[in-house]
Amino acid sequence: MNKTLKTIIEGIYSLEGTEIDSVVEAVKLRRNQLHAKQAHSLRIGQRVSFSGRHGITEKGVVEKIKIKYVLVRTDRGQRWNVPGAHLTISKEAVNA
Repeated sequence: MNKTLKTIIEGIYSLEGTEIDSVVEAVKLRRNQLHAKQAHSLRIGQRVSFSGRHGITEKGVVEKIKIKYVLVRTDRGQRWNVPGAHLTISKEAVNA
């Protein structure tokens, strides 16, 4: 754990109720920004993978890019709505 993160965590332990609420809101906002940034770095037809339910790695193709989420059609034929930051770009070629 780096020094800055350790300082932030120590600071959180000294906060009271409304201050903690402010920190939670800031974390949610930052998470939303990261999801949107990652989602818009992808392209339709690109191969991606992500961790699905029960830790199973799902692989598929990007079908649609939304604001924060990406619609992925998996190799098993399912459609998943996945946050952009949860996707990893695959190196393998798209199945034709």
